[in-house]
Amino acid sequence: MSFDLIENIRRHGFKRLLLAVSGGLDSICLAHYFIKNRKALGIEWLGIAHVHHGLREGTADRDAKFVEEFAKSHDVPFFLKKLDGEALKDAEGSLEENARDARYKALTEIVKSIVTLEPTGDRVHYALDPIGALPLQDDEGCAPIPHSPIAIVTAHHAGDQAETMYMRLKRGTTLAGLRGIQETRAIQDDIVIFRPFLNVTRNELLTYARENGLSWCEDESNADVKFARNKIRHEFLPNLEQECPGTIQQLCKIAGLADKAYAKVIAKCSRSFDFAQDDTRGFPLTSASPQDDKWRSRNRVRDDNAIRTIALDKKKLNKILREYANADLSEMFRLWLTEKGFRFPIGFFYGPKEPAHVKIPVRAVYRRRSVVKIAHTVWICEFKDALSAAKFVSCEKKEKDYNEST
Repeated sequence: MSFDLIENIRRHGFKRLLLAVSGGLDSICLAHYFIKNRKALGIEWLGIAHVHHGLREGTADRDAKFVEEFAKSHDVPFFLKKLDGEALKDAEGSLEENARDARYKALTEIVKSIVTLEPTGDRVHYALDPIGALPLQDDEGCAPIPHSPIAIVTAHHAGDQAETMYMRLKRGTTLAGLRGIQETRAIQDDIVIFRPFLNVTRNELLTYARENGLSWCEDESNADVKFARNKIRHEFLPNLEQECPGTIQQLCKIAGLADKAYAKVIAKCSRSFDFAQDDTRGFPLTSASPQDDKWRSRNRVRDDNAIRTIALDKKKLNKILREYANADLSEMFRLWLTEKGFRFPIGFFYGPKEPAHVKIPVRAVYRRRSVVKIAHTVWICEFKDALSAAKFVSCEKKEKDYNEST
C-alpha cells in the first residue's frame, strides 16, 4: 500500500486508536499495517477490539481466539465484547443492521471502558484490560498521553464502498446518500469512526497479506447470498465489473465527488438557514400562547424526554423562502436539519404550492422527531422515543382553537 495512505492517515491527526478487528482478511491487514507503521503514523496508543456477535457457533469463538492471539503476538492490548445473538435475531428489522448497530455500540462501550480523564484533565487513566496487559505507564500509573479524540478504526475498503453505492443507487438516494461510506464520522463526543482503507481494493489487501505472510479467518456467513450485501458482493458487482471494467473504482470516485459537492451545499444551507435559528428561546413548555397562565396549566408539555431542539423564527424563515421564491429549497432545508441531527424523509417539507417549495407543517411527527408551529416559532424536536414525540405533537393546539375557546 502506498505512502499516500500514510500521509492521509497522518493528516487526520488521530493519536489514539482502537482497531476493530474481526479476524478476516481486511481487518487483519488493517491491524498489521497500523502496528507496522505505528511510529510513522505518529500513534501514541493502540488497542485491538473484537466484537463477538453470538451468531455463529464454534467459528465465532475461533475468530475471537485468533484475534486475541494476534494482539498478544504483537504486544497490543486486546478487548473483547460479547453480544446476545438471540436478542439480535429476535429484534425487529434487518439482522445485518441490528448486528451493525450493536457492534458500533459495543465498540463505543469498549472505548469508554479503556480511558477516563483525571479531574486535572492533563493525564489519561486506562481501565483494567480483562484480557491483555495495560499499556506502558509512568510511575504514577498513568499513561502520559494528553486528552484527544480517540478513533475507532474499521477496515472498510473500496469493495465495501462500491457495495454501499450500488445498494443506494438501486433503491434511490439523494446527494447525501451518494457520499457513500464516510471516511470519518463522529458518533459521540471525543469518539470518532475512522475508515482509512476506503480507496484500497481487496486485491491490494490480498497482495499485502501475502507479502507480509499474514493469515486470517474466513467468516462463512459472508458467503451467504440471502443477505443483500453478500449477494451484491458475490453476484451483482462481479457481473457488472465484468461487463464494465473499473466499475468499483468509478463508484468510489462518485462517492468522493459527491462528498465534495455535499460540503458546498451544506455551507450554502448554513449561510441561509442559520439566519432563522433562534438560540435564545428555551424548549416550549406550552402551546400557542406561552405567556398565558391558563394555557400553561392546561396544556403543559415538559422537555423531560427531549434530546435536542431547534427554534426557528417564522418571520426570518419566511424571509429566506421569499428571497428564493423561484427555487426549490425543500431538500436543502432537509439536509440542513440532518446536519443538525434531525433526520426527516425525502419530501417531508415539499409543498408545490408553498413559497420556495418548502412546506413547514403546523404539527407533524416522524418517528422520534416532531415539527410544531407555536405562535412565532417553528420548533424542530427530537425525543427519546416515538411516543413522546407523538404526545408532544398531539398536546399542541392551534392558536385559532385556543383563541376560540377563551
